[in-house]
Formats: sequence, structure tokens, C-alpha cells
Amino acid sequence: MITENEKKVMRMLFASLGEPYSINQIAKECKISPNGAFKILKKFEAEGIISAKKIANIKAHSLDFENEKTRNILKLVLIPELEGRVKYRAEDLKKIKDIVEVCVLFGSYITKKEEPNDLDVLFIINPKNFKKFKEASEITFRTIPIKVHDVLQTKKDFASNLRINNVSLEILKKGVVLWGQDELIEIVENVYK
Repeated sequence: MITENEKKVMRMLFASLGEPYSINQIAKECKISPNGAFKILKKFEAEGIISAKKIANIKAHSLDFENEKTRNILKLVLIPELEGRVKYRAEDLKKIKDIVEVCVLFGSYITKKEEPNDLDVLFIINPKNFKKFKEASEITFRTIPIKVHDVLQTKKDFASNLRINNVSLEILKKGVVLWGQDELIEIVENVYK
């Protein structure tokens, strides 16, 4: 199984979009000790999940999408353990699952904030499903007890935004992926290239 710290490292490298990171950078970003980061990276490197290259006197790490195991581990990392209010919103949003390719909750609602004012949701959608989405989401959002702020993007839009937009990167780093893990991995893998 994969530990919480291993999940943090995988998620951080996933959101790095191919930018190589040193052990110390990874440790700092993931809030783990450098020794803990070293052990995790050594394990992942041995399994071919990450690749490392020498830059000056530092070893820099990034995900290796050539290895099928990398995608499988990422999928496991991106599958959330739903609890509390997030679990209820996931149930509410299931009604539009057939229309939307990827659904990610982000913002204050997924934090420990006592009374969030709204629910921020990224939907990655095929443009030909837009009309269906508008009709179904209107009904679905009425059943949710707080205001829903939906961010609609195509796969191409999201990939472009990842390259230039810190908000998209934050969603990738911290968001709760309700469904569409495979599609999200594919988008990021294509950005890596």
C-alpha cells in the first residue's frame, strides 16, 4: 500500500508538470523530513515510478510516465477518501457524472473551514455535452445547500491553463478528484511532453 507521505510526494510531482525537483525541495513542499523524502524517492526510483537526473551536484526527480505503474499509482493517489460534507457533495454531484469527464472540488469547502460560503467545482467537459450539462447542473445545483461556483473547461483548456495559471496548478495539487482520474492523468501526461 502507499503511505500518506508517499501520496504527498506523488501528488506534488504530479502537479510539477515535469519540472524536476531536488530532495530538499520535495521535502519542503510536502512538509516531510529530507530523510523521509530521500527514502520515498529511492523506493519510487527503484520501482521506475520516477526518474532522476543529475543537475550540477543535485539529483532532480520527476514522474516517469513511460512506466505503466506510475499511472496506476497516480490513480490510487487521486482517489479520495470521502468523509463529512465532501462525501455529501460527491453524492449530490453524481447525478451529472455521465455528462462530465472530470470533477474536482477545490477551495475552502475541502478545507477544515467551519462554514464555507460556497462550493468550488472544476468540471472538465466535452464541448458537445455543454447543453446537457447546463440543463442537468441547473437541477443538480438546486439540491446543494450552498452556492456552487462551477468552472467549466475542456481538456485542451485545462492543459493550456496548467502551463500559465497558478489556480489550475493549485487545483491539481490540492483538489479532491471525485471522478475522471484517468482523464486528468492523461491531460497532465500530455503537458509533461
